[in-house]
Amino acid sequence: MMRARLANWWLAWQRQWQRHHTRRRLRDLDARLLDDVGISAVRAEREARKPFWRR
Repeated sequence: MMRARLANWWLAWQRQWQRHHTRRRLRDLDARLLDDVGISAVRAEREARKPFWRR
């Protein structure tokens, strides 16, 4: 039981860290790259400002 809780916590933490990392990387993309992935600069900035716990 404890092992399952720890595994669930670890997976949740990894998802949150990945979300945080991905959002911060959006700030580094230039307009051409954002256009390639279909995201506007305004949307990328809005997404990058979100806290990691928000989806």
